[in-house]
Amino acid sequence: MSVYTKITKDALTDHLRNYSIGKVKGFEGISDGIENTNYLLLTEKGEYIFTIFENLDKERVDEYLNFMNYLNNADFRCAHVELTNSNELSIAVLNKPSAIIEKLEGKSILDADVNHCHQIGQLLSEFHNKGSSFSISLKDSRDLQWKINTNSKLSEAITKSQKKLIEKAIELNKSFEKIELPVGKIHADLFKDNVLFNNNRISGMIDFYYSCDGSFLYDIGVVVNDWCINKDGSVNQNKLVEFTNGYQKNRKLSNQEKDSFAKALCSAALRFYLSRLHDLHFPKIGEMTHIKDPSIFENILSDRISALDDYKIL
Repeated sequence: MSVYTKITKDALTDHLRNYSIGKVKGFEGISDGIENTNYLLLTEKGEYIFTIFENLDKERVDEYLNFMNYLNNADFRCAHVELTNSNELSIAVLNKPSAIIEKLEGKSILDADVNHCHQIGQLLSEFHNKGSSFSISLKDSRDLQWKINTNSKLSEAITKSQKKLIEKAIELNKSFEKIELPVGKIHADLFKDNVLFNNNRISGMIDFYYSCDGSFLYDIGVVVNDWCINKDGSVNQNKLVEFTNGYQKNRKLSNQEKDSFAKALCSAALRFYLSRLHDLHFPKIGEMTHIKDPSIFENILSDRISALDDYKIL
């Protein structure tokens, strides 16, 4: 969450006339994240997140927001999207789609212990179960073709060793894509900063703007690569066991998923290595921006490739 589009108090006050959440009492930009402009908004009726979508059209934005309200109505721990007075999920501000979303209680954590890993495993499988009954298809904006195209775009900006690492990972990703695995709605970006904790218990999942149709195992790979790791980026087996135990409370993993786990870790690591390299070499300009270090995922991807035969779910 960053600030690329600046809005004045007068413009925001005028915009809020489309809602029934009271007058503006205060607002400030949020610097975390990389894709959209976000403000913490305080009105007469409470606290909200005001999001301006920088790269998505209204149709795509409404798909994500509709999915969030679907989950919220199914008693899943996520925020509710405020409807406008004309029952719209999003409306334009400064010629870009925008939405006002309930602010959940809690904060994200920096370091995950085994208890956190157990909780996120349980939450993820609950999300997979409840989300997959959502009937509208959600396209993967970071699919294999995106990875191939991004690699080509980066070709003049990265080193030979980085190119070699990415090319090997793309071949593994191609192999992973051919495996028949259980599919449904996935979050695809469930890092620690997209989960809130209150009194050491998960209070909600946020940031669904990469959610798509995909394999559950890929989503597991994304989570394990961020939550279940040691300081050097290698997988922490104790955290992995607790994550898996939590996950399987709601959904049992198939033998094919267990056998394909290492390739899922590689595919997930490749996606975030490429996106961070892209953001580093082709940055967006904004008032408050946050670029994440690609070297972290370079280490993780290197480890996942070298340990293909070592990382297993039992």
